[in-house]
Amino acid sequence: MRAQTELPALAVAFVLLTGTVVAGVVLANSALTAAERPALEEQTATSLSERLVSTDGPHTTRENVLSKEKLAELNETVLRDVYNLPGDTEVTISVDDETVVETTALETPTTVERIVLVERRTQETIRPNFDSSRTATLPRRTSNSTLSIDPPQGTTVERVLANDRVVLANESGLYGTFDVSLSPFETTTLRFESTGILDGDSVEILYEPSQTVKTTLRVSVDA
Repeated sequence: MRAQTELPALAVAFVLLTGTVVAGVVLANSALTAAERPALEEQTATSLSERLVSTDGPHTTRENVLSKEKLAELNETVLRDVYNLPGDTEVTISVDDETVVETTALETPTTVERIVLVERRTQETIRPNFDSSRTATLPRRTSNSTLSIDPPQGTTVERVLANDRVVLANESGLYGTFDVSLSPFETTTLRFESTGILDGDSVEILYEPSQTVKTTLRVSVDA
């Protein structure tokens, strides 16, 4: 009889003990997660910042140089699809204290910073006057140009050279608009070889020189 009376008490004690152990495990796991979170967030932020400025990144012109125009295309969908940002991870990316993309308002994020260059291109036009030479010099970092050639009557433009490399040629004469690829790693001098006179209305050159500024890229992650 006494043994039967003690069985319910033992059962209750066992339940209480089990509950205490489970609660302890849950609290331990919660504490571990809280301790691990900043490290995981820092790892995610560092990895994302490195991919953003990588040589083959979709938003760079070269390693550690972000394109201002391409940055305008960066959004949450791109972060999830292209950079494989997990669905339960929120991010804010800013350049020079200007927010580029924010998936949601972050409460306690971990932030990683790195010094980068941001490249911006502007459209410029020049018309060589050809007073003393038949050349025109474009600034470094110009990767392409558009030439509009309209020489005076009686003049034939036979060739155009970029730093002694022939980029356009027609012995019958060049006339019209042409796109020319240039090396962005050197200053380019265009030389126009022609028979006859070239004046200030003969050639128009449209090009997009680049300008770079040093700034700070900030990647904040809240996981």
